[in-house]
Amino acid sequence: MRIIVATTYTLPGYSGGWTTPLDLFGDEHRAMYVIRNAPRRRRTVEGVPVAGVGVRGLLSLSWKKAERLRRAAAEHLFRRTIERCFDDFQADFVLCLDEKAGSAALGAGLPYVLRFHSKVSRESQGPLFRKVMKGAVFAITGPTTQVEGIREIPHNQDLSRFRYHESPRAERAILLTVINSVHEPEVFVEGVMKSQTMCGDIVGDGPLRPRIQQMCRQTGGRVRCLPPVFRLQVPQLLDEYQIGVATGLKIMPVWYQMKVNAYMASGLYTITRPWTHVAVEAPDLVSTFHSPGELGRHLDRVSRNWEETLPVRRQARDWIHRNYSVEIPRRMFRQLLREHFPKEMSR
Repeated sequence: MRIIVATTYTLPGYSGGWTTPLDLFGDEHRAMYVIRNAPRRRRTVEGVPVAGVGVRGLLSLSWKKAERLRRAAAEHLFRRTIERCFDDFQADFVLCLDEKAGSAALGAGLPYVLRFHSKVSRESQGPLFRKVMKGAVFAITGPTTQVEGIREIPHNQDLSRFRYHESPRAERAILLTVINSVHEPEVFVEGVMKSQTMCGDIVGDGPLRPRIQQMCRQTGGRVRCLPPVFRLQVPQLLDEYQIGVATGLKIMPVWYQMKVNAYMASGLYTITRPWTHVAVEAPDLVSTFHSPGELGRHLDRVSRNWEETLPVRRQARDWIHRNYSVEIPRRMFRQLLREHFPKEMSR
């Protein structure tokens, strides 16, 4: 099928709203992205056409006495862009990753499916949520969401992309992350510096990047802040590391962090917060920490006893493929499409 993915905040090539839908589709479907807050132009990223709507620039205009008109114009532009792309791409339906995208597809009178990339809480179910839910063909979301009318489908990645490798020694750790306060990048920097010899890299982008870059410059080269890499380049990137770290505040009882799946599939030893999904589901396969000092001690322990971690790393690889393969959500998604789009699926 041909699918328009409509979204407000997705960063083409980088964010979870880019990675998990494309991994879910695989080779079975073709996709085109329409991104509300991206610059108003068309381009191709990783072979996928992307249309930016340019709403952010519109909303930044200083129409102090015309807030309602400004927002109405932004909504109209989003809706019209989806309509044009739907026709140009000859799409079958729109996959909406948030409420604003769902509202635009509903206003355009197009068939749409809701796929909430972020956790849906009961507190977030306001009038707009109920409106777009009522008009959706069906709605799906990721783990830890239990809301009536929404089917849970895991946000798994295509782990077959990642190359498992066994390094002779552990010398460098990585934190793949959005560089913001929720993901605590400074904890990684401090943890690496509290270790005896470990080096580390933060790979990503976000509002705190300038501050983290400054912190890294003060480490004498032991910690670097590197630019983000596209989804399809992550497997090659992880070949350079032996330890994967996942930081992050406790914003929910269990936090699903996709980076951990990639670490384990690639043969990296994983050190994470206790509330990350794998630490909850398979605690014997990871080490957990609460403070930078504790992270530093784990880094030293793993480095000293690297050969002894080999059985755990192999178990982690097998466990993550068994429990987080993208084939699990693909089967579920395929069944939903057969139920709701039988003619299109039979083509």
